Amino acid sequence: MKNLILTLMVAMLPFCVNAQNTGIFGKKNTTKVTDFSPYMQGAVPVENGLVTFSKSIVATGKSKEDLYRQVASWASARYMPNIENGKWTDPDYFRNLAYSTVKTADENKSQIICQGNEEIVFTNRILERDYAEIEYKLNINISDGIVKATMTNIAYVYTFTSERERVAAESYITDETAFNKKGKFIKQNRKFRVKTVDLANELFSEIETVIK
Repeated sequence: MKNLILTLMVAMLPFCVNAQNTGIFGKKNTTKVTDFSPYMQGAVPVENGLVTFSKSIVATGKSKEDLYRQVASWASARYMPNIENGKWTDPDYFRNLAYSTVKTADENKSQIICQGNEEIVFTNRILERDYAEIEYKLNINISDGIVKATMTNIAYVYTFTSERERVAAESYITDETAFNKKGKFIKQNRKFRVKTVDLANELFSEIETVIK
């Protein structure tokens, strides 16, 4: 009987080892922001009352036709619904939800409009997963040698209490709403602000990589 038990334990060992690296019991790499200086006052711009991140990316010598094809190819892959890319700790991680899509791809106008609908993950540990859904629009306008990307209309869906609530970025991550009277971060708001700034920077970085 002891030999049978020992044999079964040995046979199950590879499955136990594998279980530690996958699924809910997977060993996750964790990242913790300790330097919040890039996220302080001024890091979240507001235009016409809306949180708006924008960047003009220069690609000297490239025609708008070539740039359009490159960016359109990137957008079609980046905003495909119901797909996941990388680990949640990676800068380029994303998990798209059902409404992620390219809404407009007009080559004549050199314009691409994407609807973002994805998860931002704050914590992912055994029995503790803290995340929110983020919705946004990414408007991309292309001309000879320049791609201008603008991320706006940002909102979150999150379980603040026992119910899921939808919150606009303007009421949560602006300089006026993310800090207390002493100029210190409000902890709950901080994680949304950090993740949103990081997402905007990552999207602009990916477009820059694609066109250069």
